Amino acid sequence: MLTIIQIVAILQGLFVGVTLFKKRQDYKQPIFWLFMGCIASVVLFAIGDDEHNLLVGSSNWFFFHEPLLITFFFLFVRYSGADRSTFDKTDVLFFLPYLAYIVVESLDDVPYFEDDWLLEVLDEIIEFSFLGMLLYCIYDILKNRKEKWLLVFIIPIALVLVIDEGAKQFLDIQYSFLDIDSYGVFLIAILLFYFVTYRLIIAPKAILASANHKYKASNLSPSEVESTIQSLNRLMMEQQLFKNQKLQVGEVATQLGISRQQLSEILNVHMGIRFQDFLNQHRVEAFIECLQQERYQNYTLLGIATEVGFSSKSSFNSTFKKLKGVTPSQYRKREI
Repeated sequence: MLTIIQIVAILQGLFVGVTLFKKRQDYKQPIFWLFMGCIASVVLFAIGDDEHNLLVGSSNWFFFHEPLLITFFFLFVRYSGADRSTFDKTDVLFFLPYLAYIVVESLDDVPYFEDDWLLEVLDEIIEFSFLGMLLYCIYDILKNRKEKWLLVFIIPIALVLVIDEGAKQFLDIQYSFLDIDSYGVFLIAILLFYFVTYRLIIAPKAILASANHKYKASNLSPSEVESTIQSLNRLMMEQQLFKNQKLQVGEVATQLGISRQQLSEILNVHMGIRFQDFLNQHRVEAFIECLQQERYQNYTLLGIATEVGFSSKSSFNSTFKKLKGVTPSQYRKREI
């Protein structure tokens, strides 16, 4: 029975993947590729699941297990609804639990590490980290009213992990005779692919956000765009609005005398930058200028960063290094 489910999941996954790939330019790229990663991870899981490997009998290809799917779903949810045109390289760090899972599974097959308590503790930590990812997805979707259709798959996967882990750890019950993990994930995967196939036919935009679809009705002329960009830069230079940590795109649009949608179009389409990234660029340049002023000589780096609009040390450090290639402290030492 499980073999049939595996084959169905693979065929459906390939069909959905090919259908989406043909129209990949119509979708926002980070979201599109993360969703393709979800599809690919389900197909790989269907091929190389533990005792039911379709290619090599009784072979455990643990690197194709559900942690890969959970990681892609987690990132997909993070990027859904976000106005991001590129993938943030720092988000690759979210794959660390998956890599740790591979290391633990690899060592678990080594006789020397058999029944090693430290390895077991690490394995439990990793399992709970994936459960945490799923719980975060549920929270994020409900809080920000993102694609709620994802809950149809995320909640059952979370329940499968909770039941499977709880039965083994707290009730000391082994469900191997039921294959709850495999059957559960595969049934959810098939439900996912059926749903995606159906929505691709009747409402393709409900699955993935279309690239720039909200700007198609814009009537901005090239001269208006250029004039607004100049006004925007002048506004930032003269009034230094970027120092306001809670500045919203609507507030800037009001000062420019245009709609929020028009300003978003100018930033994302014509300037190729997100509003937050635009603000951070000005903040970094203002930070560098402050370093050269005597009045800021006794300020800490974080103190100056707060003065120019950054709200946290982590966002300041990551943004500065992304734009300048070095950390703020390294830059300061280099310039002194």
